[in-house]
Amino acid sequence: MPPKPVTISLRDILQKQEIAFLPLGTPLLQVAGEMGPPRGWITDVYAEPVPLFWVYQGGMELHFEPENPYPLTTVKLSSVGAARGKVARFSYWRRMRIDFPMYESSVSGFLRGGLWDLDKVQIGICTDMLSPALDICVGNLRINFHMTVEDEEVVEQALERPDFDLAQQVALFDPISCFMGAYFLTGDPKLDRMPSTCWTRPHSFSST
Repeated sequence: MPPKPVTISLRDILQKQEIAFLPLGTPLLQVAGEMGPPRGWITDVYAEPVPLFWVYQGGMELHFEPENPYPLTTVKLSSVGAARGKVARFSYWRRMRIDFPMYESSVSGFLRGGLWDLDKVQIGICTDMLSPALDICVGNLRINFHMTVEDEEVVEQALERPDFDLAQQVALFDPISCFMGAYFLTGDPKLDRMPSTCWTRPHSFSST
């Protein structure tokens, strides 16, 4: 018997940092039963005969561990194929109500959106990559932004200014930051960063 249709709230899953019908650690075959077939997948037929990267419509991506029973390790809500309208349809049975403007929100839009206790939110910034990045980490959720800047020295100088606290840095970077995705992860979300080094020491936003 197919599962009953379920519509979740985007605001709710961001607040709770979890998706009720997709608990992290769920085996691949159980995910398939919950979600139905993906729109597509990517696999290396030689190294990984089981597809471990699934893509659903509405901008949802799933990653699985390479060992049987292939538990779910990551759920990404991507800016690629971002949902439009009031409801995002991932599959025939699973939908999401767009009751928070995630895809259009700035960094400060998330922080001031009433989603989290800001004492539990950490901000990281990295300039040692092709495009400077900023992320928000809370619980097992990581929200990633890329900065569209022509001169990286401007960013680096802002980070080095002793008179600039984190709130001022976020205000400076807000207009040049572009949402890239929200990642629901197993373990510490900061371990998902690429590169894993060269990030500013995480700071609590509300402590500034």
